[in-house]
Amino acid sequence: MKLPIDLHFLRRPFERRTPPGSAPGTAAQPDEELHSHIHLIAFGPNDFEEAEIRDADDVRAYLGNYDITWIHVHGLGDTSRLRQLASMFDLHPLVYEDILHPHQRAKAEEYEDYAFLVVRMVEVDPRLDTRQLSMVVGDNYILSVEEAGPHDRLEPVRTRLRKSIGKIRQMGPDYLSYALMDSVIDHYFPVVESFGDRLDEIDDPLAAGYTTNLIPEIQRISSDLLTIRRNLLPHREAIRNLMALSFTRYTDNTCVFLRDADDHISQLLDAVDTYRQICSDMRDFHFAMTSQRANEVMKTLTIIATVFIPLSFIAGVYGMNFSDMPGLNSQYGYEACLGLMVCVAGVLMGWFYSRGWFRG
Repeated sequence: MKLPIDLHFLRRPFERRTPPGSAPGTAAQPDEELHSHIHLIAFGPNDFEEAEIRDADDVRAYLGNYDITWIHVHGLGDTSRLRQLASMFDLHPLVYEDILHPHQRAKAEEYEDYAFLVVRMVEVDPRLDTRQLSMVVGDNYILSVEEAGPHDRLEPVRTRLRKSIGKIRQMGPDYLSYALMDSVIDHYFPVVESFGDRLDEIDDPLAAGYTTNLIPEIQRISSDLLTIRRNLLPHREAIRNLMALSFTRYTDNTCVFLRDADDHISQLLDAVDTYRQICSDMRDFHFAMTSQRANEVMKTLTIIATVFIPLSFIAGVYGMNFSDMPGLNSQYGYEACLGLMVCVAGVLMGWFYSRGWFRG
């Protein structure tokens, strides 16, 4: 039987494509990736050019002719283009391997001629998924390679470049890499807030006692929030590494903006932790409600059993069929026995009531 599940979202977040024991820098062909296409933006304070690149060698015509050249590769399916770019920018084999294998955690590393950054983009389509964005930041260029996905998280940065909004065309490649990273982080906010909206929708039916299908949904939300948290924490570590003195490629001016990105991540982590605590509280509330309902059922059964124990005793005594029993031949023995049972039941019910068993 075919299950209605999108297998794309069953991919493990740290799935490796190279066999154990492979030599460092070994790159394998990515699976299920779209054909790569290259988008280039070359700009300076007073000039701007945007183009779609068909041959990776055409990038050389832009390098050095503009203050900054941003080469963006979408999709990992065309490894020949990626090898051309890796050779053009003299990328270390380990960097090329990390770009081609999109299971990396967010990180920041500095090499002799460039800095290498990895960030993870998040989206819900229809379930939570993350994609890798790798960036090589040189003196006058940025090479970014994005794992194929349905949404473009970098379009706001392109719009700022086209319209020369803010300082982005007056700053260096380190600031552009910050802008790309900041756009990725900002797109976490609507995703995290969507989980808060889902929890608000669950709250009322949960309080009303309709918990049959809610607990699996709460568990899915909690699991997704854990995935988001697991992706956010390395981003904070990477940003703080960029602000460290060892990263000479990032200027003090850019580090001021990196502090703002670090603050955004702290806000996101606080929201994620809050929503995960709400999930935990909802599960505890569900178990408390279930326990309370079980206690109510047990209390009702206890009352019924306790009332019928003496009645069963009375009925059993007068049902033993001995010939010499007091009142056995009495004209009103049947009525007297029933009256005794009613009195015993009434006394027990009154005692239970006085103990508060019938109160909510």
